[in-house]
Amino acid sequence: MKLQQLLNGIDVISIVGDLDREIDGIAYDSRQSKRNFVFVCYQGVAVDGHEYISDAIVKGATAVVSEKELSLPSFPTPLPSPHAGREGEGVTWVQVKDGRLALALLAANWYNVPAAKLKMIGITGTNGKTSTAYFTQAIFTAAGFKMGILGSIGHKVGSKFFPAATTTPQALQLQQLLREMLNDGADSVVMEVTSHSLAQKRVAGIQFDAAVFTNLTQDHLDFHEDMQSYLNAKVELFRQLKKGQPSAPFGKGEGVAILNADDDASQYIMQRLALERSEGTEAPILTYGVKKPANLYVKNVDSTLSRLKFTIITPRGETDVNLKLLGEYNLYNALAATGVGLSFGIELDVIKTGLESAVVPGRFELVDCGQDFAVVVDYAHTPDALERLLSAARKITQGRLICVFGCGGDRDKGKRPIMGRIASEIADHVIITSDNPRTEVPAQIIAEIEAGVKSGKNYDVIVDRSSAIARGIEIARSGDLVAIAGKGHENYQDFGNKRIHFDDREVAAEYIVKKLNRDE
Repeated sequence: MKLQQLLNGIDVISIVGDLDREIDGIAYDSRQSKRNFVFVCYQGVAVDGHEYISDAIVKGATAVVSEKELSLPSFPTPLPSPHAGREGEGVTWVQVKDGRLALALLAANWYNVPAAKLKMIGITGTNGKTSTAYFTQAIFTAAGFKMGILGSIGHKVGSKFFPAATTTPQALQLQQLLREMLNDGADSVVMEVTSHSLAQKRVAGIQFDAAVFTNLTQDHLDFHEDMQSYLNAKVELFRQLKKGQPSAPFGKGEGVAILNADDDASQYIMQRLALERSEGTEAPILTYGVKKPANLYVKNVDSTLSRLKFTIITPRGETDVNLKLLGEYNLYNALAATGVGLSFGIELDVIKTGLESAVVPGRFELVDCGQDFAVVVDYAHTPDALERLLSAARKITQGRLICVFGCGGDRDKGKRPIMGRIASEIADHVIITSDNPRTEVPAQIIAEIEAGVKSGKNYDVIVDRSSAIARGIEIARSGDLVAIAGKGHENYQDFGNKRIHFDDREVAAEYIVKKLNRDE
């Protein structure tokens, strides 16, 4: 592809060199640069890509897109052989205002803008993104769509599965995945869109047919610094809704915003949408909720350890649903996915079929080996998610509620004592342990969690996570529930730069079987 084509739609400040040169690839990491690549550099969180321009050129890059004005006497323009491109005409320098934005648009152009040929649904929020995405995919599958999914568990379409390094891939990898999904026959994609990815413009240039907001609670303040910045990042998704295009049969055919009426942040999002739309136009909005008035809501909720039954009320009628996924907080996720389905004109009976078929790994997942107590594994790793998990578990537990959890290292430290307080207030017994310590000392993380534990509360500290799970299962009696929180679907544990295999579900099952065999 010619460099001129790649730069389509990008706001360029200046160009020095040939735009007619052929480009064979894009790199934003100099180690990935190859002959006839364009190297995109920007100021990162920890590293300034501009410092690696020379490395990229030595590896064969023939074009550089940068935020800074380039003045590199050691690499004149045109650059002489042997580092010159195919035509031997040196390096083309392109200065842009925003390197991250340029990378996203370059990547989209390189893969021939795959999102433009797909129905795109984005889901943002602190908690519930994954479950909402899986519910949405199940609904669309029931309706006959071939939907790809991008999220924290992994990226998949049909039978193909790609492990996820991050919930929302980097821009270049994201566009590659969208192209692969399109080539594999996908007609739609649902993706989790994190605040990090929005702040870093990984999804820039994608127009969404529907955007879902789940909730906003404390997390990632190590990155965003304060809650307002965190919220502002999430608002960006709704700015990327399609405008005035026949993307869906709801309202005027514009992209639809689907908002949680029970979360105050939804009002802020609605206000921003209203301000940024031209006079006389409004973004189609569907609200959903359990407590406050909304377009979509529930009644007749029946929650036990074996079922979550309820009736969904919508402007198009109502339907009874019996979910495989337990925990009353999943009412919100099911409602949000229902809103997406309705915005695409999917009938309620099809939505019901999809919801009832959905299974989400590591979300209120029961580990059942025939024991007379319950064991649940859940991804809850924020204060709000932990509170929702334990509150839902409390409602369906006849005996004691035992909570095993820790907090991840190199992440928002402010939530640690809050989670300690929540666990100690709701659970009868708490076992504080390690999550993914990463580069932090596990004992220090645990001490910060302990600082929030309710005085006199019954709790243990067991640093080794396997031993902590063993302890929770060992003390469980008939009718108790052991909630193992924090890692959910993850099958690894990170210590420093080392990753070991570790799956809460496998470990729990192992100790349950040992207990059952011993008690025979």
